[in-house]
Amino acid sequence: MSESAFGQKQVTILLAVVAVLLAAVIGIIIWQNSNSSSSENVVLTTTAGDAPATPPAGMGAQAPDVEFDPATAPAVPEGQAPVEYLTAYYEACASGDYEAAYGMLPVASQQYYGDVASFGQTLQSYGITEFSVDEPVESGDTVSIVGWQVAQGMTFGYEWTFVKAEDDTWRVASRTMAGAQ
Repeated sequence: MSESAFGQKQVTILLAVVAVLLAAVIGIIIWQNSNSSSSENVVLTTTAGDAPATPPAGMGAQAPDVEFDPATAPAVPEGQAPVEYLTAYYEACASGDYEAAYGMLPVASQQYYGDVASFGQTLQSYGITEFSVDEPVESGDTVSIVGWQVAQGMTFGYEWTFVKAEDDTWRVASRTMAGAQ
């Protein structure tokens, strides 16, 4: 066997081993990202910062589609505007009052988390450090507001939609991932 043929076989074997190792590393990274969590405390402030555009692992998962029913949707308390309601939600999260915050979520989000304990554990795992609330955008009997959170050095938002019911109360219709800054 010539030295050149022996060298080509070694290079081929080496490339195959590198490809297998690379595939294994990528698989481990994907698996870790899909199962990651931490036990950091949630401490929110009212200042948003600049950050990369990728939310923490697991964040941004959308709640199941649930038909909006004003009769069962959480109501904005009388005398409170939707933007005040949303700010109160983030303040409840900041103070660790997960029961109050959970009750303020749209029905679909409540169903997604399952219960207050699961919701609280999820928020703690994100490690949220700051929040801010954009100005509301009104369109007839609908108001949309984006609330921004900073977690693990990244800024991401959820768009909350409020709908005015027949009894003139604002109801929480939905909350969807709005993107990242």
